[in-house]
Amino acid sequence: MKIKIPSLTGRFSRGPPIAALVALAAAMVLATGPPARATSLGQLDLRYAGTDFYLNGHVTLDGSTTYMIVTGKYILEVDPDPLTYWGQGEDVVLQASNDHLLDTFCADVNQSSYGDFTTYDVYHPEYAPIGADNSPMGIEKAWDLRRLFNQHWADVASDSGAAAFQAATWEIIYEDTDTYGYDLTDSDSRLWMEKMAWDPDWLTTANTWLGGLGTEHPMDVGLRVLANEDYQDYALVVLGLPADPIPEPVTLAGMLLGVGCLGGYLRRRR
Repeated sequence: MKIKIPSLTGRFSRGPPIAALVALAAAMVLATGPPARATSLGQLDLRYAGTDFYLNGHVTLDGSTTYMIVTGKYILEVDPDPLTYWGQGEDVVLQASNDHLLDTFCADVNQSSYGDFTTYDVYHPEYAPIGADNSPMGIEKAWDLRRLFNQHWADVASDSGAAAFQAATWEIIYEDTDTYGYDLTDSDSRLWMEKMAWDPDWLTTANTWLGGLGTEHPMDVGLRVLANEDYQDYALVVLGLPADPIPEPVTLAGMLLGVGCLGGYLRRRR
């Protein structure tokens, strides 16, 4: 069976079809936020195994304060049994140390860690965090999180550095940036934090990092989130995986411009 494809220089170039293309591209631009649930990139079994570098802080989200929350690097143990993982879950397992441990950061302040092995999905950061009282961070915040990991992962070598990195991670994921921007010390914002009086000023460090994220696209940062409906989600860079992101709104806007230019060109030729 042959399928007839309209010619771009024939009937397809007349008004309505081009308008339909423009409308389609516009709809793509408007639909830049990811759906509520993504397709899993893989699975693995893991459990919370403790912390490495960290300090305690108070975090206030939507007016509710959690005191003495661990603010730093979260250590996970993965199950190395090949029957427990698939897809990019295997990449995560292979990155673990000889004792099956991973360095991660919390991507979910609304849920708790779990000390027994349970199944986690691997997602692009755009779709996390998942679970109760959480909404996906979306495309623009996911790029900011990639920038944070690209620029400052090497600074996580002390308690204060890990605390600053974790605080910046939470701020990116949860803050209402349209209203407040990134500022961990603004008590009027959606998420803000307080440090212990005797600790180094890691909040100022975190705010400095957030203010210097820029607009670079670190395409080699394979940032993924390990997510579970009922327990805390975790962010980490999986070596060997590309960023492989969802296009940013500006990219989709470029698609709309391209379709519009094509329509104008075809009309001129008619």
